Amino acid sequence: MKYRSFNGINYKNDQFFQGSSEFVDYYDEQQSVKVRKTVDQELYMTQRLGLNFFYKLPLNKDSPETQNYILTLYFAELQYQESNARIFEVFFGNKLVIENLDIYETVGMQTAYSIDLSFQKIGQQILYKGEQINGALSKNQELIIRFKAIKSQAAIAGIMLKIGDNEIEIANNETPRNTLKVMDGFKRLSDESLKIIESEVKEKQKDLQKIHAELDDPNNRRGLKKEIKLVEFSIKLLILLSRSPFGIVLASSFFGISLIALFQLFYNDKQKITELSKTKIQKQN
Repeated sequence: MKYRSFNGINYKNDQFFQGSSEFVDYYDEQQSVKVRKTVDQELYMTQRLGLNFFYKLPLNKDSPETQNYILTLYFAELQYQESNARIFEVFFGNKLVIENLDIYETVGMQTAYSIDLSFQKIGQQILYKGEQINGALSKNQELIIRFKAIKSQAAIAGIMLKIGDNEIEIANNETPRNTLKVMDGFKRLSDESLKIIESEVKEKQKDLQKIHAELDDPNNRRGLKKEIKLVEFSIKLLILLSRSPFGIVLASSFFGISLIALFQLFYNDKQKITELSKTKIQKQN
């Protein structure tokens, strides 16, 4: 099953790899393994590990004579709990581009980490930082990227290759999943989103109630009750949507809209209250 990330990127199944390596699946441990600094947990739950392996990533054969590319590599240490346990290097052909990478030392365990590598294809050559790289381009117009272990095994969770700002080829260490498990992941995401909204609403309600109490204006209180009812309705709608697979998808989209609406609602309300406060002070003077 293809994986679609939170920001809409479509990842393909792991492919184009060669050499001595193994596919490692942490998906069954997802309840205990939580990757920080990402909303795309599943992107890091499957990885390719090996002592010395490489990928041949197809480049656009119809591209201009000179073409810029960006290669993004995704990592997360899900096995070791100390630095100096896994160290590896990454090459473009014969050129070392990432040296002595220790993911735990860099960001810690269970933490998303990515590296962008910009390069150029000029004719039949690959240039990295202005230097011509030997062995980085195959006869079939494929970028050759190699992973070599120094300690333990090299590990890669995902690869994305782009032309400039446009995605052209995406490979991810992802295998077909049980649909129910995937929907459970969305359900957990929706539950977390609801908790965030509820927490924000409660804080804003307390602030507004204090301000309105000080103003002691019945009209303002009626306006506040209407706004609170609107917020409560939004929360109930999100909860209802999250109870079905299709509703979960809608709830995820509605979550973003709700945050924008809440911000606008409370921002406007504070402006009105500020104006009323100034008017009341002027009358008292």
